[in-house]
Amino acid sequence: MNDNQNNDFHRIQNHADIVEIIKSYVKLESHGKNYFGVCPFHDDHSPSMSVSPEKQIYKCFVCGATGNVFNFVQNYLNVSFLEAVKIVADKIGENFVIRESSENAKNNKYYEIMNLATMFYQNNLRTELGSEARKYLYDRGLNDEIIKDFSIGLALPENNLLYKLLSSKNISKKDMDELGLVADGERGTYDLFRNRIIFPLKSPTGKVNGFSGRIYNSESHSKYINTKETIIFKKRENLYNYHLAAPAARQEKFIVICEGFMDAIRIYSVGIKNVVATMGTALAKEQIALLKKLNVKVIITMDNDNAGELATIALGKSLMKENVDIGVVRLTGKKDPDEYILTYGVEAFKDNLRNPMSYPEFMEIVLKKNRNLSNPTDLTAYINDVIDMIKDSNDELLIDITLNKLADEYHLDRELLKSKVKNEEQVEEVKVEVKKEDNTKEIKINNKFNKAFMTMLYYMMNDTNCMRLFLHYNLDLPRCKYRLVSNNLIYYFELNKEIDFADYLTFSENYPEVSKVVKEIINQVHVDEINEDDMEAVIGLVKEIIDREKIKELKAEMKNELDVNRKKKLFEEIIEIKRGCVKDGRD
Repeated sequence: MNDNQNNDFHRIQNHADIVEIIKSYVKLESHGKNYFGVCPFHDDHSPSMSVSPEKQIYKCFVCGATGNVFNFVQNYLNVSFLEAVKIVADKIGENFVIRESSENAKNNKYYEIMNLATMFYQNNLRTELGSEARKYLYDRGLNDEIIKDFSIGLALPENNLLYKLLSSKNISKKDMDELGLVADGERGTYDLFRNRIIFPLKSPTGKVNGFSGRIYNSESHSKYINTKETIIFKKRENLYNYHLAAPAARQEKFIVICEGFMDAIRIYSVGIKNVVATMGTALAKEQIALLKKLNVKVIITMDNDNAGELATIALGKSLMKENVDIGVVRLTGKKDPDEYILTYGVEAFKDNLRNPMSYPEFMEIVLKKNRNLSNPTDLTAYINDVIDMIKDSNDELLIDITLNKLADEYHLDRELLKSKVKNEEQVEEVKVEVKKEDNTKEIKINNKFNKAFMTMLYYMMNDTNCMRLFLHYNLDLPRCKYRLVSNNLIYYFELNKEIDFADYLTFSENYPEVSKVVKEIINQVHVDEINEDDMEAVIGLVKEIIDREKIKELKAEMKNELDVNRKKKLFEEIIEIKRGCVKDGRD
């Protein structure tokens, strides 16, 4: 982002009324100086989100979602930051043109090629040559509206029809290769997708970035072939139908995750639009991030077979580690949601969605399989497996309920179970990965100080006096991600001579690594009122960890130092730091 674009951000943000913008998405009511409404970023039943016209920010007091007008639109509509700025600009009648990087411009070229291919496949399906494929889709219960919603098309049997079309549009074979549309054989270049129904794969913002082709009139080939990893298609960054499911999920407060495209399409076709498919049986961290940002319950509905059960276990475990609210539906009688709905009807399926098991309940059933719990060996193994499961969760209530249940059901000492969980948890220390610093290293930060760092930075980005207080103490933060934010805040303060929270959030978007940590801070820290006394206390805690780290480094250096005089100087430095701790009342 260049200076001109930053100026555009300031202009649009200054002219936009955050209350009016948010009102176009969520109902707000005035109470005193602020407005309140139901938060769209978690399962909220009473107004917990405050919108401040004075500060031009919003804040949820339950889930911690915080930001300026651009952040709200970005998260509500699941669009990029620049797209959010464009949407806000259009709403208030301001001009804003997204200036794309050369890399984005290059990617747009690829997206245009994929759109051409999509339209080509769609047109094939509508012709006489597509009648058999259309009949197949109709027999599967899909109508023309659903076919259109999912941009479904058809690759004809001929060898290189798409290649010829794209070549006639002056698209190079190299670009076609890059996108996995063609391949080379003994008879020359041929289309990768032939004689298959085509399901376009779309990015989280709805751009076609790949294809999946399904056979429909033969059993002699693999059922599906999919686009390889390309410059614009990364399987781990996509969930099938996410672009349509995200807005519906925020409205319905849950999202259904299933295994196959046809399952997702079937569920969508019966009016449950908040559904995605995994494009496999596991979730990458990028896909989990897509689900987590919705702040809704995730209901796992995998196939009714052993593979589906194993997939449910794996998905639940991954989501539990991220503190996602999980429900599990295990359908009986049919292999998958597609067949289940066609056989038993949509209401039977909806009943299951309305009454999902919790993930621990599901795991209890799984872990009890093939075990005789009256046998001490089997019972011990079962209890150890349950404890192993809950230690992945940060939900203290879930852990407490599970331990109480084990203790009551099997007449066990609850404190013994609790101590076993604590022994297996890494509760004392959190690893912080450090990047882009000279002499980089990994440090360990106690949870107490981890919170102190975040709270201090939160005060700094909210209040000019707190920022000045930080500068007065001249703290040298250890090399960790919070140092990146403090340096960025100092730079912002030097440019603007004051702190404006909403404006700083926009400024931080220029620095992706910083912005990521800033968003983490504002989602984790919950402070009702900013004051300098609290800032002083937090600085004291932060200074303590800095001193401890320094003492640890000096002691390590002393241990390996052979020069007596140098050793003496190191010892004096340690004493000096400890004197400072005593003087400050920290020892």
